[in-house]
Amino acid sequence: MPTKYERMCPNRGKWTEEALEAALQSIAEGMDVNEAAKVFEIPPRTLKRRAESGNSRKGRMGPDSLLGEDAEKKIVIHINKLQERGFTPTRLEVRRMAFYLAEQLKIQHRFNRQAELAGYDWLSSFLRRNPELSIRKAEALSRNRSVGMDREVVAKYFELLSSILEEHQLLGKPACLYNMDETGLQLNNRPGEVIAKRGSKVVSALTAAERGETITVIGCCNAEGTFLPPACIFKGKNKKPEFEDGMPPGSVVYMNQKSAYINTHIFLEWLKFHFVPRKTAGKVVLILDGHGSHCSSVETLTFADENEIILLCLPPHTTHYLQPLDRSFFKSLKASFFQACDTWVKSNVDRRITRLQFGRLLGVAWGKSANVQNATSGFRATGIYPLNPQNIPDYAYGCTDVGTNEAPAEVPCQEEGRFSPQPSTSHVAESVELPATQTTDVSTPAKITPGKALDIVSPVPDTAVLDVRRKAKKIAEILNSAEGIEKRKKNNERKEEIELKKLKRAKTRIVSKKRKFAIKTVPKGKQKKNELELEESTDEDLDISIHDSSSDMETNNDATCTGCGEEYTKTTKTDDWIQCIHCQQWLHDGCTKYQNTCELCVKLLIKKKKV
Repeated sequence: MPTKYERMCPNRGKWTEEALEAALQSIAEGMDVNEAAKVFEIPPRTLKRRAESGNSRKGRMGPDSLLGEDAEKKIVIHINKLQERGFTPTRLEVRRMAFYLAEQLKIQHRFNRQAELAGYDWLSSFLRRNPELSIRKAEALSRNRSVGMDREVVAKYFELLSSILEEHQLLGKPACLYNMDETGLQLNNRPGEVIAKRGSKVVSALTAAERGETITVIGCCNAEGTFLPPACIFKGKNKKPEFEDGMPPGSVVYMNQKSAYINTHIFLEWLKFHFVPRKTAGKVVLILDGHGSHCSSVETLTFADENEIILLCLPPHTTHYLQPLDRSFFKSLKASFFQACDTWVKSNVDRRITRLQFGRLLGVAWGKSANVQNATSGFRATGIYPLNPQNIPDYAYGCTDVGTNEAPAEVPCQEEGRFSPQPSTSHVAESVELPATQTTDVSTPAKITPGKALDIVSPVPDTAVLDVRRKAKKIAEILNSAEGIEKRKKNNERKEEIELKKLKRAKTRIVSKKRKFAIKTVPKGKQKKNELELEESTDEDLDISIHDSSSDMETNNDATCTGCGEEYTKTTKTDDWIQCIHCQQWLHDGCTKYQNTCELCVKLLIKKKKV
């Protein structure tokens, strides 16, 4: 770290420019210099010198910075522009800016020429001279989220919400506005910031496991501040009553055999037996995101419509600012949960956190976070209740506001023959003006300014190109409206047609005629001559009933693989489907080692020959 100079006289230079101007004005009106110095608390010699020169600007004490005050202000402006577009520079990049700027402005410096970087001392002093900058930990923001928060899309969402509330007379009824969403909790503790001995090389904190199991928690609350009991999703098939021990009253556990994530079936079960019995009587609005489990099932949408539930889907990639639970609840819930896990681990050093402890830990965290203040502040911050779109801050729109449709200009780089894109909005310094009578030579290079130099070393990206999409922007919609249900029906029919085409393509790859095949089996031991050879077989030899041709895959979409038991409509493998030439059953090509024959038929054939 650089040495910070401490003045011997702490009161030196404490006067302000306003006090200096007032003192000079009083001296001009006839006040004595010494008397004015006492009144305005300015050293007499400083006041006398300023009165003689007429300079009322305070300036800075000590030598100027290496790059100069003006150049450093250009760096600050450039950093702010990069931040507005989501490309906030790191400390390394700022040091590179300073080195390149010193080189272009031909300033004598002692920066590292080999690494082409300014030193840490300069960076520390630069941040001290510019207190409007600070070192922060950046939050990751995906490209889709950066362009999803579009003012036009958000405005249409609030227009739709307002029309729904007016049509169904729900204005001023916070108990009828609900929001539901899911989040994941890991069965592990997360060490946070701790207080340790200064100079310690490693500061460790014990965790229950390397990586904990993820459990999905479904949260739901209304704008009045009432939370529904949580619903949890475990991965597995068999549900144990012990899983619900210690959970908040009314909680429920769902089992998902494939993963701990929500699916269409679980969402419908939650809607039927968890939400409907607890919702306010009459019409209610349930705000949720566009996850496939929420909006792809026609049965779910029809059930919601029959039970006076208006499913309002948020615009895609906007939930981090438009969803109440994301704004004010889930972060608090996770912090309280991991704090409870940390306390449990310290009391049970030799044990792991399992599903049996999850309920109690969730109960502790839910009691701290599921309060009226968190619920109401989330609806207020998202502008839902009270209905006020202006509650969405301007910085939420990010790149969509600062982006322009202008094509970036080309600025020559230092290397010969290379060009670097330069947005027209990134010019910080004005070009050098020449006298009107002076003629400029085309071959004479233009004088480089700090702004131009920064645009070369760190060009400001034109974020307008991020908004160019092949598809039209999706907006908020009512999922269970008549148009929405009809749209989902057509989508499902289209998916069925695609699946049917896949079935037909798989059928064309199957060999229609039976072929000879040979199976050689070697029994245990070293009997090399005792080999069983089967050159040809018939269906009568296997004593297996052959299915009728009408039960092929074109008419039977419920076919399952005889090898792995996977259903065709839910298949995830990329292998082709083939049909056994003996039993006419369907299976994956990779689920058998024999050509056009399943493993079961081969075993029966071998058994028949041995008998």
